[in-house]
Amino acid sequence: MPGNQPYVLFFPGGHCSAVSDCGWSLYTDRGLGVLSFSRPGYGATDVGDLTAGEFAPLVREVCLGQGITNPVVVGVSFGGLQAMAVAGDDGIEAQRLVLHSCAPSTLPYPDSRAETLMGPVVFSPWAEMLTWSLVRLMVRTDTGLGLMMAQLSRLPRRTLMGMLAPADKAEARRFFGTMRSGRGFTNDLTQAKPERSASRRALITGVRCPTLVTASRLDAGVAFEHAGDLASRLPNATLVELDSPSHLLWIGPGKEKAAQAIRQFLSR
Repeated sequence: MPGNQPYVLFFPGGHCSAVSDCGWSLYTDRGLGVLSFSRPGYGATDVGDLTAGEFAPLVREVCLGQGITNPVVVGVSFGGLQAMAVAGDDGIEAQRLVLHSCAPSTLPYPDSRAETLMGPVVFSPWAEMLTWSLVRLMVRTDTGLGLMMAQLSRLPRRTLMGMLAPADKAEARRFFGTMRSGRGFTNDLTQAKPERSASRRALITGVRCPTLVTASRLDAGVAFEHAGDLASRLPNATLVELDSPSHLLWIGPGKEKAAQAIRQFLSR
């Protein structure tokens, strides 16, 4: 999405390719250009099961080819690990890093044992097409959309849905309609295991640019503890607690507080 410099290198979360809008308007509304990436295993990024660190040189190639210098790097949810790897790459020379509702930190992810056991099955490369076909059918109705959104919020389903305007619901439906897991989600889960904690810590401590970490305690998709862990370990980080009603911070009444945090951070 063309715009002014600095360009934003945008890394969507789990189940998302480059076409999944995970909050682009938080940046394009400020006139910034956004370049969104499909991480390994998502979309058409068929480069094998590369780790976040192994994929960073390919991002650097794209930046060189597009003439993008000193970018702002943004990661959402599972995209945070890739964003940190890119922000720590000396050849990219990122000027800022923003992490929205990101996991894993040095803490493993998923946060519950049930998700740890079922995620690799329901979203495996062999089952994910059927899973997301069912999701797309479900979210056509308000009841189905509420059931999906409720998985991402600590609020009661009726309370959450009452906070969403018709435009918010339409945006959520469009978002769920773009989601696919491909091979990317199982690759994400592998990098999020407890035994990979040391490699994740190395990525985190390798970031030198100023970082904004945002998260909401109402987010049921990623525990708030990940944000605290990231903010405490990143060398130059600011943690801003949002009031977003779900994991999808760009949808619903919490969007303005997120936009304000970004404005203040980028204007420093």
